Amino acid sequence: MGKVLGDVLGLAAGVAISPLPIIAIILILATPRGRLNGVLFTVGWILGLSALGAVMLAIASPRGASAHNHPTTWVGALKLALGLFLLLFGARQWQGAQRIHRKPSCRSG
Repeated sequence: MGKVLGDVLGLAAGVAISPLPIIAIILILATPRGRLNGVLFTVGWILGLSALGAVMLAIASPRGASAHNHPTTWVGALKLALGLFLLLFGARQWQGAQRIHRKPSCRSG
């Protein structure tokens, strides 16, 4: 268990100091009710990361994830499904960005 926590600690530190929540907190604190909104955002961010971590630990628990130092079939299938989902999501985002850039311009004439 200690080895797993050691492996994840670097990733957790990277998520904790990522620029997105830091920028969000700065912008939230500049709002009229910034102090309350900032606390609520921070609590929500921590709870969200905790829930995601708990789900990932439950999915990737060592029980049944590998046999004889080789991953089981469901681990590969899960990675494949997540990869396909991310590819489809990226393609959809790309198409949306292309539609925005292709809007016809108004010509006055």
